[in-house]
Parts: sequence; structure tokens; C-alpha cells
Amino acid sequence: MSEPAIGPVICGYDGSRDARRAVAWAAGWARDHGAPLEVISADRAVGRVVRFDETARANVEGAMRDQLAELTSDVESRYRVVADTPVGALVEASRNASAVVVGSRGLTAREDFAMGSTSAGIVEHASCPVIVITPHASETPPAGPVVLAADGSPAGEPAVAFAFAEAERRRTSLRAVHCVEVPRLPGASLFDLDRLAESVLAEDEKEITDALAPHEARHPDVSVDLVLVVGEPAVTIAEESRDAAVLVTGSRGHGGFAGMLLGSVSRRLLQKAPCAVIVVR
Repeated sequence: MSEPAIGPVICGYDGSRDARRAVAWAAGWARDHGAPLEVISADRAVGRVVRFDETARANVEGAMRDQLAELTSDVESRYRVVADTPVGALVEASRNASAVVVGSRGLTAREDFAMGSTSAGIVEHASCPVIVITPHASETPPAGPVVLAADGSPAGEPAVAFAFAEAERRRTSLRAVHCVEVPRLPGASLFDLDRLAESVLAEDEKEITDALAPHEARHPDVSVDLVLVVGEPAVTIAEESRDAAVLVTGSRGHGGFAGMLLGSVSRRLLQKAPCAVIVVR
């Protein structure tokens, strides 16, 4: 019996430099995972024109192919123009995709606006893992470990599974980082806060270890390094990802509100991380 086909890697393209970096990453990801690449340009006005004029469609899609030829020449690629918003088009395409790749900014984003509304909307609503190419990410994935933002929560289980599978595929190690932020309580001494931090970390260590154990059993060749630290979670996890190939995180962890699709730590990681961030809901 043949293995089921792998869903395409989807990437949005708007002609910006940020989008070209995303396409380069998407092409590499598709090639490495044996998946086809689908590049989508979403624009309501242009999409309506090409819907009724096959010559216009061929011209627009041909221009996309020409602009991206040097980035996608070694992977099976398809180019589409969709009459929809970028969020709507990419979220719809994610239903049958293995991954969606987006840049963190687009043509209209200010340099000081670290994550555009389009990227945020896709991360929050896509049906598959979303790979965000942050402004600090290298042009291609470095040969470092896979870093996992680990919190031990049931909501983070898909992210753990994804991180182990990716580390095994890359033949690299997995660095699971768990961070505890201790509140600065009025009247508490530094000694009291240190003791509190040690106590919380000791409690969390068993929870994290238990969450990782089944995946370690399924991926015995993956070396796991558990890092337990005290600090502001997004900042600390970003620091631990300096040499990472990718950083994998869930969308929400402990304390996440049901209506909040993307937690505060995950959102800040998309701004601060020095590498590409993969959000697995």
C-alpha cells in the first residue's frame, strides 16, 4: 500500500522582499519534506479580473513564476491568484496543506510594526502548522537544534509531537525550554522569590518530563536537553533559540483563555525570536 500524499506547502506572495524570503523558506521546506509548493497571491480586485479572463490569469501567474523561478526551480510548484483577502485565501488553503509559510511583515507594514495583521490572522486561524519567518531569521535554516517552548499543558501536545518529528528528520537534538516567571510580590525579599522559583521549577520539571516521555520513547534517536529557567518567558525562550534551526511553540498554554487563539508568549516569540517560529495549534 502506497503512503498517503503529503499536503502542499502554502506560501503567500505579495511581491515584497519579506514575501520573497518566505517563498525561499517555503521552497526549501517543501523540498526537504517531499511536498509540492503552492504560492498564492490574494487580491480581491485582481482575483476578480483573472476569474473572468484566462489570458489575464496566465499573465499574472506567469509573472509570479518568473519572479520566483530562482527560488523554486528545484521543487514542484504551482502559482495561483485568488479573489480574497490574504488571510481568507491562506486560511482556506491551509485546510489541505501540510504547512503554511508567511513573512512577519508585508508591503504596507512599518518597520517598527513587528508582526503584520495578515500574519497574525493566518497564525490564529490556519488548520495546519504555520511557519513565520521573523525579521531576525536567517535566509535558510541553520544546522542547529530544534527548540521547543515546553509548558507541559495538554494544549501543547501537538507542538511537542511536531518538534520531535522535525528533530528526528533533521537528525539533530531537541532543546525543550521551560520558563517560569516569578511575580515581584510587594514585601517579598529576593531570597523568598528565589525559593519560590526553585519550588515552582521543581514542580514543573516532573510535569514537563512526563509530557516529553512518550515522545522520547517514539523517537529514541533524538537527544533531548531540558532547560528550566526563571525569567520573562518570551525573552528567555528567544535567548535559548539563538543557535536554533527552528523554534516550535503551541498557540496557547497554561492560563490561555478559550477565546484567545494566540497566547501572549507565542505572540511575543513571533516578534523576538532569532529564527523561524513554527506555531502548531
